Amino acid sequence: MMQFVESPYKNDDVIIIRKLKKDGSVDSEIIQRITDVLHKNGIVILPIDSQYEIVGIANPLVEHKLKNIIKSKTKKFVCLIASFKMLESLATVTKFQYDFLHRIWPGEVTAIVPRKEDMSQEIALRFPKSKFVQEIIEAIGQPLFATNILRVTKGSNKHSDIIRVFRKKVDAIVIIEELCKRHPKPTLISLFNGKLKILRAGKISSEEIQSYYYLGSCDEEV
Repeated sequence: MMQFVESPYKNDDVIIIRKLKKDGSVDSEIIQRITDVLHKNGIVILPIDSQYEIVGIANPLVEHKLKNIIKSKTKKFVCLIASFKMLESLATVTKFQYDFLHRIWPGEVTAIVPRKEDMSQEIALRFPKSKFVQEIIEAIGQPLFATNILRVTKGSNKHSDIIRVFRKKVDAIVIIEELCKRHPKPTLISLFNGKLKILRAGKISSEEIQSYYYLGSCDEEV
């Protein structure tokens, strides 16, 4: 059975996937099509763990494009990573924090941590659990900037609205038909000042986050 539907839109800029494979992946041809756009500093609408987001390679040009799309000059974007090696290249964390992040990632949690090149500055990172998103990031070989679509769609996550609103704003749109329900935002935490702060409860509950964190505290005491 075909994994995707050829787009009826101009320039083949909409990729409609009926259903992910059992392991959460998609055909390699689709990965290639998406990475081709991203490599050219293009902007893509992509489902990240069931939340549709606007993404592009993490560089100043793409950052400028994203700010224009969402009409914000000050917005800071989450960096999506696909390995702990990427974490180490972007941030400075303690062994305790590193082990804690290993317990919650890959997963629907964004963590604010000290930036590697300047520990007085913060960076927001997320290691998505979606296999096909991990494959895209690995193929690109560098992190992706991401921001939620809802600011632009005025709260709508309907596929028809996503296509209507973004077709002339981005270079490609990826729609997964089985992901049609409203989904909680990722949980947002901060480790910036050396302590855990839960800034926004989301898909992963505050209690679950705390249990993973304090599990590490118990391990250190043993």
